[in-house]
Amino acid sequence: MRSFVGSFTCTLDTKGRIMVPARFRRLLPTDSGEVLVISKGKEQCLNLYPSAEWEQVIGRLENLPPGPKKRNLIRFYSDKSQTVNLDKAGRVAIPAPFLELIDGPRKVVVIGALTYMEIWSEEDYEQVRNDALETYLDGDWEY
Repeated sequence: MRSFVGSFTCTLDTKGRIMVPARFRRLLPTDSGEVLVISKGKEQCLNLYPSAEWEQVIGRLENLPPGPKKRNLIRFYSDKSQTVNLDKAGRVAIPAPFLELIDGPRKVVVIGALTYMEIWSEEDYEQVRNDALETYLDGDWEY
């Protein structure tokens, strides 16, 4: 299986680094040069993309029809995204401005979102987890 699934609680060290869960590290292509892209998520989270998935995000942006919406979305992703490196110990340093976007927690939850990872403060993720359960229980989609 090549999908990011599962959730893991991680503690940020004094340099703002988290250990990317081993299960997720194994899914990262070795030819990516250990480069990931961190971006502001649509909700109160950060998105962490492998290089190949980030290229697909770029492709979707490039394929938008010309106009102000396209330019604004490109500006948003350019402003709220940054490349980060996975170090030899499997850690990623989360830049301080990105930590501020999720209220600077000491502990985060890293959750698989199939093709990328999401990083949440523990408190915010607890609410999202409950919302996800409600959606599942109220819906008719099941596998």
